[in-house]
Parts: sequence; C-alpha cells; structure tokens
Amino acid sequence: MNAVKRPEHISPALAAAFNAADLDAMAALYEPQAVLVDEHGARHHGVGAIRAALAAALEAGGVMASMPSFAIIAGDVAVTGADWRLEAQDTCDRPVAEGSSLEVLRRQPDGTWRYLIDCPSGAAQLQRR
Repeated sequence: MNAVKRPEHISPALAAAFNAADLDAMAALYEPQAVLVDEHGARHHGVGAIRAALAAALEAGGVMASMPSFAIIAGDVAVTGADWRLEAQDTCDRPVAEGSSLEVLRRQPDGTWRYLIDCPSGAAQLQRR
C-alpha cells in the first residue's frame, strides 16, 4: 500500500484497497485508536474493531469509487470529505450504495495521514444518533 501523503488522497486509497480486497492495506489507513461510524450509526473503536467492520464490508463485495470533495488542514489535523459509490460486481441482488463521507485525519510523525474518525455516511449519519 502506498502511504497517504495528502489528506484528500485517503478515501481514494481506501477505495483502491477495497477493490484489491486488501484488508491489511485498508486497516493500515486508520490510527490504532480511530473510530469508524458505520451506515447503521454503530461506532467501531480501535483498529481491531474497525478491521472486523472492514472485513464484513469486503465480504459483501462490489467495486468502490471515491472522489474527494474537500480537505481542510489545520496543522496536523484535517477534515476531509469524499463522494463515494459502491456498485455490485454482478447485477444480481446486490444494491448500489453511495454517500458523502466526513473524515478527521491526523498527520503521522512520518508525514503520512491516517483516519482518526471515519464516517462514510457523513454528518447526516451522526445527527441521527
């Protein structure tokens, strides 16, 4: 996996790792104590719990595309967003999912960026809780 050197590159990196079915690369994009808020509003705390949630997403399959929509950087913290789409690999019974994410990233000591908070469904998801 290529290290994410700019905040706006993290969601495309996650999509590329998803499409390669590379769970290790996906999990490596998160800080050890990060939080992932899933589409149901459940909060997965820590990279172990996030890894399990990502594994479940990989099992569902599909092809993901992600287009960054904004990145606001303040020192070693960034707020980013992306418009994403998950399409079924076949046309059977898997629906297409899409959304606009909201993410908080932190710059690591080596200059790369990782997720601190990842909410694929964006602020609207957080307001429902």
